[in-house]
Amino acid sequence: MEKYEEVNKLKVRILDEDLVVKGKVSEEYVNQLAEYINNIGQEIQETYPRLPRRSLLGLTMVNLADRLFKVKEELKNIKKENKELKKLKNKLIKDNKSLKRANRELNNLLEEA
Repeated sequence: MEKYEEVNKLKVRILDEDLVVKGKVSEEYVNQLAEYINNIGQEIQETYPRLPRRSLLGLTMVNLADRLFKVKEELKNIKKENKELKKLKNKLIKDNKSLKRANRELNNLLEEA
């Protein structure tokens, strides 16, 4: 999200309703959000064409929340995996140093022999 000094007041159409969005965001960003929400609402509407408007809005919000929670869980798992990979990397670096040291010692013994 881009940061601006001034608060923008933008008109956008979401699920067949005109809304005004105020914030320190760009028009492009707000339009991307609206398009994303509209696509989800359209998918639901195509699946349930006789769905009342209020239910469409509710299901769209539930769908968005579901996607958000899944992304948050995925991010949490990625952070956990990243932490484990960092530990493994540090262990491998330590093991590599030990192997290099052992290799030098063996080479020294070979030269002495």
